[in-house]
Amino acid sequence: MALHNILIVDDEYYICEGLHKKLVQLNHPCIGEILTCLSGEEAISVCKTYKPHIIFTDIKMSGINGIELIHALRETLHPVQFIVLSGYDDFEYVRGAFQNGAIDYLLKPVLNDDLTRVVAAALSTLDANYRDLGKQRGTLFQFSADVLRKIVSLPISAPVPASLITNMEQIGIGPNCCIALVASLTPWNSDEATTYSNQIYDNFHHVLCNTIAESKLCILCDAKDYESLLAFLSSSVSSSATLACSVTAAYPVMQVAELYQTAEELLALRLLYGYGKIFTTMEQGHSAELSPRLKHLVTQFLENPSLISGNAQRTTFYREIEKLSLPDLRNFFQYFNEILNLTILNSNTGRKNSPKVSLFDFATYRELEEYFYNRLNEYAKTAIHTRQTLDSMTLIRNYIDLHYMENLTLTDLADRFFISYSYLSKSFRKTFHMSFQEYLRMLRMEQALTLLKDPGLSIQQIAAQVGYENAFNFSRSFKAQYGVSPSHFRNT
Repeated sequence: MALHNILIVDDEYYICEGLHKKLVQLNHPCIGEILTCLSGEEAISVCKTYKPHIIFTDIKMSGINGIELIHALRETLHPVQFIVLSGYDDFEYVRGAFQNGAIDYLLKPVLNDDLTRVVAAALSTLDANYRDLGKQRGTLFQFSADVLRKIVSLPISAPVPASLITNMEQIGIGPNCCIALVASLTPWNSDEATTYSNQIYDNFHHVLCNTIAESKLCILCDAKDYESLLAFLSSSVSSSATLACSVTAAYPVMQVAELYQTAEELLALRLLYGYGKIFTTMEQGHSAELSPRLKHLVTQFLENPSLISGNAQRTTFYREIEKLSLPDLRNFFQYFNEILNLTILNSNTGRKNSPKVSLFDFATYRELEEYFYNRLNEYAKTAIHTRQTLDSMTLIRNYIDLHYMENLTLTDLADRFFISYSYLSKSFRKTFHMSFQEYLRMLRMEQALTLLKDPGLSIQQIAAQVGYENAFNFSRSFKAQYGVSPSHFRNT
């Protein structure tokens, strides 16, 4: 639901304050920020940065009067609805106001019923105008959808295609840009998204705006508009209990993929702090290690699935999660899913892992809690069905099988699975009749044999794909395993 800002202009303080109070008491869901000005000159100055959609103005004011004010603002603030405030003897002034673009008038003192009527009419007209304008802007909307879709799907490490840079330049975005994401607690419907996007296009020229998910709207704008965009979004979001927003700092367009990732990370702060807020900086407090308490609770759940149904244990689990900063929450979310996926894989039930889910997919902290519970409950049902308990060594082996190409160490594994280094070293050798390093090398070499059959891959590329920093160390390990160098093996 789009929010419309209101400006009240009258040289009598009590008229301004009284009308402001009446508008607030309407409690209309489409009314955004309400400001007051005591002169036409002040109103013109305020409107250089503030963008009202409805303006109540007195007809007779010292200095710039109401008609002159309408004439001065009607072009720069289009579309805007002007409503004049007048006395009984102001007929000629009121007629002049209508000739200059006013849509209605209210007699002083303003009655509640009259105010309700003109506000409802003005809001209805604004929404209709935005919907019609949205149809006219169909080409721009489709262009923005295409460009933003490319940005969202662009890997952080990948170079930005020249065609994408050209697309941004066509709108006047560059050499620096910023990204904002606006999340709604409920999915945007077509009219709401169109109306909000049109408000963005009405106020900014070098911008692309469109929905990228059913509850998220993305805004890409030139760096020169950063301050104005931040002010605009602050106005619309801070007065809403159902919107939250993130705005990144300005960076070169070549870093647009990183900017989008940053915008998502900032927006995820709504999980911790709720809606009605705008997030521009990431919170501090990131720790290097996962919470031992949380890891211990997860281990308890996996070793004794019956605990999952217990309210006390789950409540403790959720309270520990609530203590996490967002970066730590992201690390735990990744750890939690890795452990659950490996455990279900270990159950040999034929079940597939759950579809990949990102922390950014959740709209509220409550949804995140439900996700944790549903995944644990899924595991509990699997464990009860198969009558199996967690085999920690098999679980660790499965993890190595999936991550052998990374920089794995025994210390990292011991920390991840909440067991001591010495116990892991002894138990691994006892279970698999070889050391961790021997098993890791065996895995890497088996994969290397397959990759060496591809003539399009160099030895250096193969080394990197199986977890070696350089070809020399890879070749030495390969020869120790098979008695010949990788090059010799490939040529025979």
